[in-house]
Amino acid sequence: MNDQSTTAQDASPLQAEREWQQQAEDNVIDRLTTGGLLAPAGDVDRVLQTVINNLVVTNNIDLSRPVRARVLLTSPLETFSVGNTIVISRGLVDVLPDEASLAAVLAHELAHIVLGHNLGSKYAFNDRMLFSDDSTYANLGFKHIPEEETAADKKAIELLNNSPYASKLGNVGLFLKELQGRAHQLNALLTTHLGNPLGENGTITRLEALKTKGPALDDTKVDQIAALPLGGRVKVNPWDDTAEMIKSTPVAILSARDKMPFEVTPFYPRLTRWSAPNPPATTAANSGTGN
Repeated sequence: MNDQSTTAQDASPLQAEREWQQQAEDNVIDRLTTGGLLAPAGDVDRVLQTVINNLVVTNNIDLSRPVRARVLLTSPLETFSVGNTIVISRGLVDVLPDEASLAAVLAHELAHIVLGHNLGSKYAFNDRMLFSDDSTYANLGFKHIPEEETAADKKAIELLNNSPYASKLGNVGLFLKELQGRAHQLNALLTTHLGNPLGENGTITRLEALKTKGPALDDTKVDQIAALPLGGRVKVNPWDDTAEMIKSTPVAILSARDKMPFEVTPFYPRLTRWSAPNPPATTAANSGTGN
């Protein structure tokens, strides 16, 4: 009887491998968070999680662990996956024009997870996390080989075609066309530090098959919004690195210049007067004189 109960607690080789990969994933996420590159779990993650769940449910994806999402606090347009955690940069969330475009970039990383393009368990060893914050980019990397990127693109389009976003892929095509047209001017924005770039040598290669979707790009059309400016969706609290969705009143676009795709917008800090909290009221019992 004791032998059976002891055996039941032993991990199978596959289970042990998955637990080791989970350890690697947790180590990386914790290190990026403590290093100030990853926002703590919060408001924006829930928005990303909703989109991911839409893709997972409609495609009947069954994984050993749920897929999580986190926000990288940098501006370069970047995504990568660590185990079952999808990471997307704040800058990329900012410039994507709609939910379908967000679904497209998340679908690419979800495809890597579904296809088993795991980067291994080398980060499960805690000593690999012993480096300074300044050297994070030199010690961590989550890039895939070209063959895996091609396979992930193909799978991502399959996932999108089976999702609620299938009828809105034209918006994704417009975004990619706008990005392609400005790629040579956005070298810094397209230079990634941890994941694969959206393109190379001025050519956008990520989800390239979707470039033909949608109408022709016409920057003179006021009602055609292919991409948004930086800083328009996500705000970061500088004291604790939390990321939140910006809740601003929509402003009417009156000319083509108002669209500002991929541009850096002016920053106006919102200041409030700080006042010390009121001290707790003294009770009558405490303030009364003794005998």
